[in-house]
Amino acid sequence: MQNQQLNHYRVNLHILSPIHVGTGQDLDPFSYVIRNKGLFIIDLVKWIESFPEKDKLESMMNSDNFANIRSFIAERFDLENAVLCSIPVDNPNLLKTYKKAIKEKDPRNQVLISPVMRNEVTMAAYIPGSSVKGAMRTAIANRFVEPARVTSQDRYDYNFKIFGKINEDPMRNLKISDVSLGKSNTAIVEAKEYPLNPDKPLTPKGHMEVALSLSHVGKPFVFPLKLSMAPFRLHGAKVDPNFLLDSLYRFYATKYEEENLKFFQPQDSHEVQKGIISMNKVVANLRTNETLIRIGHFSHVECITLDKVRSPKTRKARGQFLPWGTTRTLANGIYPFGWAKLEFLDLVSNPRPKKDWSFPVVDEEKDTAKFVPETPGFNAPYETGADVERKKDKPVAKKSVSPLEKLIRELDIVKPNDMGRIGTIIQKIDALETDAEKTSIAEAIRNKIGPKAFKKHKRKEYLLEL
Repeated sequence: MQNQQLNHYRVNLHILSPIHVGTGQDLDPFSYVIRNKGLFIIDLVKWIESFPEKDKLESMMNSDNFANIRSFIAERFDLENAVLCSIPVDNPNLLKTYKKAIKEKDPRNQVLISPVMRNEVTMAAYIPGSSVKGAMRTAIANRFVEPARVTSQDRYDYNFKIFGKINEDPMRNLKISDVSLGKSNTAIVEAKEYPLNPDKPLTPKGHMEVALSLSHVGKPFVFPLKLSMAPFRLHGAKVDPNFLLDSLYRFYATKYEEENLKFFQPQDSHEVQKGIISMNKVVANLRTNETLIRIGHFSHVECITLDKVRSPKTRKARGQFLPWGTTRTLANGIYPFGWAKLEFLDLVSNPRPKKDWSFPVVDEEKDTAKFVPETPGFNAPYETGADVERKKDKPVAKKSVSPLEKLIRELDIVKPNDMGRIGTIIQKIDALETDAEKTSIAEAIRNKIGPKAFKKHKRKEYLLEL
């Protein structure tokens, strides 16, 4: 299939509930400190270079005691210009857990935090366009289950039946840009599993960074999205922006109402309904050029599989497959993940026909108190840390360090068997400008960890020739 000329459309992404699209790895525990209700991602190499007690630092960094090293950094980090970005923390449990872990130097408490995607150069958070396009693909595919004769046995083949061969996939005629969130529009929350049975307690599922949203903060968060599309034919239908909009609305608005009806009835989910009433109002008042979409982690099985043929595989217990769709995961136990509104600015905007929604859209009482995101202030040293006083040396002009040199120095202080931090360094390779720089750091990594371990990471073109 030949690609046609793409037309460009203006679209706004309105974030309605917390969205998490992660990197696939938790934050390196030596790459951040938490204080003053904020998480600070730090340039560890820059801090190490400025630390006055070199012998003490070298001795500590060469030890095998992960907890002691983490506490040493947390207690002594005091270089504000080595802070890459700051993220407000909206979870008292995380603040308490981190404080205790640092104070007690407890290696069992890793304080794992899943970050969102960030530009390695600007440190701006972003939602990948591929995540948005994936959600669009699901909605379009759902329209063609019957025309393509997809069955519940086609769990792995429905893409071929609907969209054809990979090299002829018509979805190549749809391009979605990454959505930049800037450096200050995220927060750290705790994911909690919310059971269908209201008598069961919520189950913690880890801490993660999320995009700030209307339901969480109480004010709009709107970001431009670039959508480019050439109309294409699929099973006799013309797929254009209007078809895309209609497919998204049919699929995701229905899923939103079904989820509310099943999990969040007011009599059982009072706090959740108070937390999402502002989002309910948006859904109930969507115009003809607007639609819901669900993006990222914890979108749940109903939003990532197709109607009529949905047959997810679950684990077994007592010889039987467990039922699916019996829990939700909520940010801080209140806010569903992933909901957003797409506003197509170039399409006709009229009120939609009135509908009796199954969820409340009128405030019966005051909403849940909203999170107030504030840029965390940086104080040093850490309040539970050692009694450390840095020498007030005269400022010395320093030679600027290239991104490649920074990665080389970071690699120097990592142990060869610390595959988590090695993986973090490998993730940063894409930020380098030239293939020569990428090859240079790749060779350094291979020399550090050995050829056998290095093979597991040879996924990039500039690594394949080494």
